[in-house]
Amino acid sequence: MRTAGIICECNPLHAGHRYLIDQVRQSGADAVVCVMSGCFTQRGEPAVLPPRCRAEMLLQAGADVVLELPFPYAAAGAEQFAEAGIRILSRLGVGALWFGSECGDVELLRRAAQVASGDDFARMYRERCTEGSRGTAAAYFDCLREQGGDEMRFYPNDILGIAYLRILERLHSHIRPVTVRRTGSGFHEEGEPQEGDFPSATALRRLMFHGGADALAPWMPQKQLKLVRREMANGTAPARLELAERALLGSLRLMPPERLEQTPELTGGLGRRVRAAAYRAGNLAELLDFSATKKYPESRIRRGILFALTGVRAEDLRSEPAYAVMLAANRTGCLLIGQNREYSGIPVVTAHARIPQTPRARRQDELTQAAFALYTLCLPAPHAADSFLHCSSLIQK
Repeated sequence: MRTAGIICECNPLHAGHRYLIDQVRQSGADAVVCVMSGCFTQRGEPAVLPPRCRAEMLLQAGADVVLELPFPYAAAGAEQFAEAGIRILSRLGVGALWFGSECGDVELLRRAAQVASGDDFARMYRERCTEGSRGTAAAYFDCLREQGGDEMRFYPNDILGIAYLRILERLHSHIRPVTVRRTGSGFHEEGEPQEGDFPSATALRRLMFHGGADALAPWMPQKQLKLVRREMANGTAPARLELAERALLGSLRLMPPERLEQTPELTGGLGRRVRAAAYRAGNLAELLDFSATKKYPESRIRRGILFALTGVRAEDLRSEPAYAVMLAANRTGCLLIGQNREYSGIPVVTAHARIPQTPRARRQDELTQAAFALYTLCLPAPHAADSFLHCSSLIQK
């Protein structure tokens, strides 16, 4: 069986996801495996829709099986996000990794990955970030151009593509990378989409926050729009970090400064800066405004806050995923997982009760439970902390 993998957030599903899956299908792949972020995303924000809803959307769009990219990897930086997803796909024997990029040129991205893996690049990038005169992403691209030449001109979503290629090379993975040029709006474009546009996920979230499900109607198929309406009626969407701001501020004010300083993303004095900001701030927007700088962007602050509140340690991000949760699958997906179960290097579970009882798996489960407990505070209606942990996989016959 020829298999292709996609690592995604699907926050929410948009035309770019559907286009990528269509391209995978047209390539002749027999099965499409998606590894999708769970309750939190790379920007340190809660996913706008619960994981199983987004997994159901991916099945409707043509995926065969959707596995959860677990916390904290799903809310980590590009390297850790990419490595966790690739390790899961590798152990399932997936043959190709498909991803979108503004560049659309896998060989140019591969050369950039080689440049970014060098010691000189790492030293230059650290110096630029310490200077703080440019944002971290801008500093990254500046260093690539200076080290690799003027052809190294990239855009935000290319950072993840470069990370994929770096990880594939470092792990000596058998997986073949394939990139598809992104279509439609820019990665973080928030402006009001016009007729004929392919709105970004950022723009779709903005529409949902301000106009509800009806605002998505021109850009989302009816069967997926129906899922959005279902979740909104249940009070499980749209999730927003602002809904948990009192819990966040209270926890940060009471947390010992040394604990914040030891939290990934908050080291080097940033933890104390965030704690001081929590004492001054009256809401989340002020907390981020008081904490963030060019050197420390809001996404890093949010990730650090999530890690602090859920007890993430540096070693948690260095460890490998101990198991993968199957969120949804069709017949082809079930067949694929069943065929690989005996020889794959990672257990795939369909229910919380089936998680392996190893130390690493128990730690992953502990962090997952903490993340979902925080996620439920971000929902429009009150829900129990373990509301999403006892849902079985969605199986489409």
